[in-house]
Amino acid sequence: MKHSKLILFFVFTLIYSFSFAQNFKEVNTITAEENRQITAVNISPDDQLVICGFKNGDIIAYNTLNGKQVYEVKRHNNDIHSISFNKNGKYFVSAGQDRAAVVWKVSEGKQLKTFYGGDAVWTAEFTPDGKYLATAGTDQLISVWELVSGKRYRSLWGHKNRVYDIKISTDGKYLLSVSGDYSLKKWDISKQLKIMSVKAHANDVTSLAVSSDNKLVVTASKDNTVKIWDFDTFENIALLRGHQWWINKVDISPDSKYIASASDDNTVIIWDIALRENIKVLQHDAAVADLAFSRDGKYLVSCDGHTVRVFTTGFPELAN
Repeated sequence: MKHSKLILFFVFTLIYSFSFAQNFKEVNTITAEENRQITAVNISPDDQLVICGFKNGDIIAYNTLNGKQVYEVKRHNNDIHSISFNKNGKYFVSAGQDRAAVVWKVSEGKQLKTFYGGDAVWTAEFTPDGKYLATAGTDQLISVWELVSGKRYRSLWGHKNRVYDIKISTDGKYLLSVSGDYSLKKWDISKQLKIMSVKAHANDVTSLAVSSDNKLVVTASKDNTVKIWDFDTFENIALLRGHQWWINKVDISPDSKYIASASDDNTVIIWDIALRENIKVLQHDAAVADLAFSRDGKYLVSCDGHTVRVFTTGFPELAN
C-alpha cells in the first residue's frame, strides 16, 4: 500500500512538473535603448510594473504587459545592483554602486529617503513590519536602518569579503547573507548576533532566497551550482547542477515548489524543488543578470544587458 502511494505521488509530481514546464510562456519583451545596460529588475507586488535599474544609475518603470514606459527617475550615478519592494508594495529600494540605497514610492517614482553605505551597496531589503531597511555591500558590513529616523539600528559584522545578497525571514527575526567569502550566514537582528555560518560554495556566493514558509534557503554561486539548505540547521539538502557559467541570481516561487536561477551562460533554469531537477530552460541572448518571481507567482521577469523578458508561469494555483 505504501509502495503504491509512493508511486502515485511521484507520477503526480512528474505530470505536474511537465505541465508547468509546458505552460511557461514568454508574454512580453522590453528592450532598452542601445546606450543603456540593464543591471537589475523586479516586478511590483500588484504585477502592474516592471522596474529596471541601469548601469548609468537610471531607473525606469514599464507596464508589465505592454512594455510602455510609465516613468523614469534619476538619482544614482552608477550601476544599480538590486531592486526590492516592501511588503505592502507601496515602496521599493534601489541599491547602487554609488554607495546609496534609495527608497522610492512605487506609484510615481518619488524619491523618499537615501541611506549610504561605506562603499558600493549591492543589496537592500525591507523588514516585513516596514520599520527597518537592511543594506550590505562591498564594505562587508550589514547595516539595519530605522526607516523613519534614518538612524542605524544594528550593525552586523562577520563577513570577510563583499556581501552580495541578504534576505529577511518572514517573521522579521532573522537576516541571512551570502558573500564573496564563500559563506552563508544567519543573524538574529534584534540581538545583533551571528547565530550560524557555513562554507556554502567553492566560489563567491552571489545570491540567496528564502522560502515563504521559512523552511528552505537556496544559494547560488560563481561555482555554477545552486544549493538547497534547511533553514533551521543549514544542512545541505540538495546540489543542483546545470548551468555552464556563473550564477547571478536565484529566487523561489511563492508556493515554495520551484527555483529560478539566472546565469552568465545566457539562461534561466527552472528547477523543481521536490524532484531536485531542471524542468525548463529559458533562453536569453546574453548573460542574465537578474530575475524575480512576482509576489503572486503568476510571472517571472529576467534581464540581460538590453532585454527584459516577462514570462507567465501559466498556473493560477501559484497565486493561491
